[in-house]
Amino acid sequence: MNEKDEILTATAEEANSTAELAALLDAPPAPLPCADGELGAVDFSRLDVLVGTVRSDAQFDYCMEAKTYYVPAKTVTADDLLPSVIALYEEGLTRKSGIKRYGRITETRVVKRADIPVPMSRPNPEEAYYLFSVADWVYLDQPIAIQDTDRGRPMFTGEFLLTHCRRSYQLLTIRSPETYRLCELLCHLTAEIGDKPIFRRIGERHLITVADGRLRLLNAEGGCLYTCPVTMLTDSPAEVLRRVAGALGV
Repeated sequence: MNEKDEILTATAEEANSTAELAALLDAPPAPLPCADGELGAVDFSRLDVLVGTVRSDAQFDYCMEAKTYYVPAKTVTADDLLPSVIALYEEGLTRKSGIKRYGRITETRVVKRADIPVPMSRPNPEEAYYLFSVADWVYLDQPIAIQDTDRGRPMFTGEFLLTHCRRSYQLLTIRSPETYRLCELLCHLTAEIGDKPIFRRIGERHLITVADGRLRLLNAEGGCLYTCPVTMLTDSPAEVLRRVAGALGV
């Protein structure tokens, strides 16, 4: 028995019969929090929110008091929009990690690192930095937890995702209404994992199953387009989202 035969046998046992698989595919998909009309109005290609890392308590205090944020100019490339919003990625501080605050930019200047009154982590006093002033720091209604992302260079996302996502990897991985819907479905699956198999329709003719410790993406004929250990839903959700989206062509 080859790997594909093994996958199809397991699928048949989970769904019991081809008729049951067809019935599952004909059932309505899981409900999502955003209607198609709302998603249709979102420009997912406009990435004008800079998610900037706060690397020390001294930097955090300065940003809060001066209502500003700074970043090396070289990290904002010609392919990036100059941001209109700054969100703070707080990790490795004395405070609880997360993306909890954002500010709308009122002024953008280029200054030398030596002009910023925060201790330097490396000897670069002459390096050019963008210094962004914000009207105020505003708390997000729902803080965004840090998951499957690393501190590093600035990240870019959109305002819709900033106010609708709950995990940091989603800000970087979702780039279309289809991937937004897919991400929501995978999050629902993660929350529902237990002892019983799970079956969820996705799109018109695909099905996602969770059973026997594995996630499987199936087509209407029962063919397996992608499979992975179910632990990847929590350990590497960005990778699962990218792989499933790629298999679906979205």
